Amino acid sequence: MHTRLIAHRGGSGLRVENTLAAFEHAIRLGAAGAELDVHLSRDGEVVVHHDDRLNAGYCRAADGHWLAPETAPVICSLTVAELQQYEIGEPKPGSDYARRFPRILPVRGQHIPLLQDVIALAAESSPSFELVIEIKTPPLAARERPWRLLVERVIDVVRRADFVDRAILCSFDWGSLRYAKQILPQLRTWFTSFPLGWFAEAGPRAEDLPPSPSELAAYRAAYAPGDAPWFDGFDPRRYSNSHVEAVYRAGGNAWFPFHRDFNAEIQAASSSRNMDSAVWSVNLSDAGELGRLVRAGVGYIVTDYPDQDLRLV
Repeated sequence: MHTRLIAHRGGSGLRVENTLAAFEHAIRLGAAGAELDVHLSRDGEVVVHHDDRLNAGYCRAADGHWLAPETAPVICSLTVAELQQYEIGEPKPGSDYARRFPRILPVRGQHIPLLQDVIALAAESSPSFELVIEIKTPPLAARERPWRLLVERVIDVVRRADFVDRAILCSFDWGSLRYAKQILPQLRTWFTSFPLGWFAEAGPRAEDLPPSPSELAAYRAAYAPGDAPWFDGFDPRRYSNSHVEAVYRAGGNAWFPFHRDFNAEIQAASSSRNMDSAVWSVNLSDAGELGRLVRAGVGYIVTDYPDQDLRLV
């Protein structure tokens, strides 16, 4: 199987993340699919946005004013009609978001889409384009199962659109994916992991994308007892530190690690279990790392830049 590209948040290095313009562009580029993030609106609809509140790096109110990070509303506090009032097609000039993605082509008239809108676009535009749908939920609250209604609503949308065969659910909270499998066993699930360097004795390196010190400390404290809540009882330390084995035992279709944690041995273990192999990345465009992943045999690379030609790495 050759390595295929999945457009991270629709390809957020080229269009504003999680917009219909981004997904449409990824389809035109020939990407195998797109990853996206979902939340519930106040009126219970599945909406596509990365953060749990509106991102001030690219959200403008109906009057044209850019949002401020400290006052941006939480997604679940707004109805779909209220969310649709925000323009999200271009980065805020001078923002960190704009500096991080200098290649973005602004597209006016973009609004926060519903999951059903993205599925409709994919179904109408391509016979094979897949959607990797991330269940956004706080992993530290995993034992409270805050994702139950979101998972149910996502599955309902996917079923009604007859898109089950082209949908993949992923999440850092493995319990949400196991619950999805209980409802719809044939739905593919990719069990996402934090960079393993976060939990190394020496601490993470900058390449491991560590969160704020306080957040990292909270994750490390939850991980230390040997049964971190986000593993839902399938902590890889119970399986000789094999994430592939843990995911297999949990009923998943792939371990979905940070790209630096993948190698040929992981690919071989996944293949032996007849599982997918995929890696996630943030702003990955390094030809050397892309080439390493391709040579290791990974099936999917999730990247902000779906315009890359893997034949050249």
